[in-house]
Amino acid sequence: MSNLESRILDALKKNNIDYEVQIPVPINEYPWKTIRSKTPPKSDIYLPKFDLYVEVKGFMTYQAVSKLAYLSKQKFHYYIFQGTEPQWDPSIETYLSKENQVSLTKKGILNSLIDFQVKELVNLDSAPDVFFNNISQISLKRLQNYISVKINEYKDWNGEWY
Repeated sequence: MSNLESRILDALKKNNIDYEVQIPVPINEYPWKTIRSKTPPKSDIYLPKFDLYVEVKGFMTYQAVSKLAYLSKQKFHYYIFQGTEPQWDPSIETYLSKENQVSLTKKGILNSLIDFQVKELVNLDSAPDVFFNNISQISLKRLQNYISVKINEYKDWNGEWY
């Protein structure tokens, strides 16, 4: 278990939110399935009260981005929790008030983003239905924004995107 996952689980415990870890998502067919795949992909955290699968991501590889996008489009509630990329914007379509990150260090920005996402999870009881009912699509929008930021970074460094 990563330090980030431990931090999230500690917050869930502190707020008396039941959770399970390493629970398979309800899917039988997926593009990266092989004959050696014995079980469906697992989510890092499952919140049974909300029937919500939470994937905690550190470094974002293109394979991880592809899997996250695919799982966000399925017929179950899926939340992407990103904790190592300062370009991740958890304030997209959130129900929480946005926090000001002016003049924070990279570490400060990451801590702020992590704290923001923890607040979203521990306050799901007070979240509007429109947020929770669209949580997978909101995660996908956040992922799409992250990809756009990375493509723009590529353009800034290397010229036109291919």
